[in-house]
Amino acid sequence: MKERSVFMKVNPAKVNSATRQLMRMNSPNHPILDWTWRIAVVIVADFIGAISVNNFLSPAHILAGGITGVAQIIHHYLHFIGLGTLFFIFNIPLFLLGYRYLGKKFILLTGIAIIGFSVFTDAVHLHFTTVNDPLLMGLYGGVLAGLSSGMVIRVGGSMGGTDILSLVIHRLTGKSVGSTGFIINVVIVLLSVFVFGVPAGMYTLVSMFASSRVISALMHFQHRKTALIVTAQPEILAKAIGERLVRGSTIIPASGAYTHTERGVLLCAMTHLEMSDLKEIVRAVDPHAFMTILDTTEVVGQFRQLNL
Repeated sequence: MKERSVFMKVNPAKVNSATRQLMRMNSPNHPILDWTWRIAVVIVADFIGAISVNNFLSPAHILAGGITGVAQIIHHYLHFIGLGTLFFIFNIPLFLLGYRYLGKKFILLTGIAIIGFSVFTDAVHLHFTTVNDPLLMGLYGGVLAGLSSGMVIRVGGSMGGTDILSLVIHRLTGKSVGSTGFIINVVIVLLSVFVFGVPAGMYTLVSMFASSRVISALMHFQHRKTALIVTAQPEILAKAIGERLVRGSTIIPASGAYTHTERGVLLCAMTHLEMSDLKEIVRAVDPHAFMTILDTTEVVGQFRQLNL
């Protein structure tokens, strides 16, 4: 079956109409309510993350992963600078880097998460009884940290720090996000052993493992996805995806088995972070489109060379 390239001549009037449709509030949820819900989830996640660090990890000399762990080490030597303040300072260059290469919605939610976590970590110190067993404190701290990160990821953002760095490296080089994060956390564990001793390093490993398992449980999907979209307006939809997500698509001519109506099937590979935006675009351009999303374990070809 012959395929058509997405880079074909499209009626400008139709494209402009589709672009205007994308700006309208025609999704099931009002944009203001949608953003209010996302921001509320991020704030709650920040509060949980602050409890994880202040009440479980730091008292037991257990390091969190990524930039939070680095901030804990610096704070151990410079007590006069708040842990949240250090976290915020270290995230400034990473946030600017993410703004250059990552999506605006993602980086905006990430910025809110960074600010919220910084404020809560410095301002909120709840005093409640915790166990003296460092293993349990590491486990509970890791679970809460994973819950905090997972909640933010589910609404389309991240907790900043090495999450931003890993995603930027992935966009530029195609290297696995998990691999980059793993290397960074290995360094964190080694620093924990050097500063707090071998037992603290071992408990840090336990905490990181618990955190990663909670995040995986919250995610339930792979990092790469392939969308198959059956639509009556394939050219307009492909153009909209290219403009909004900077992603190419392949249009496959097709027809309905029952109605024999001509349709187009768009095949488009992207990351899970772009799925919510893709659904909004499809609903705006063609509310009657049929879309199925498949888990994709590997993408070979132009996917890694896209200029994002």
